[in-house]
Amino acid sequence: MNTAAPSPTPAQTPPCDVCEALTAQRDAAREAGRTSEVGDCERELREHDDHGRRSSS
Repeated sequence: MNTAAPSPTPAQTPPCDVCEALTAQRDAAREAGRTSEVGDCERELREHDDHGRRSSS
């Protein structure tokens, strides 16, 4: 018997234009076999965690 409460559903965030563009670019590069570009996009996606909210100071 499982008595654990179900996990809460994570809050949905609005789509990020930068993330969507990088994902599309990564997918196109993957289909074309451009592995270096795929890696570049993956890195940029990982580093783009603030979605434009970073302070400019």
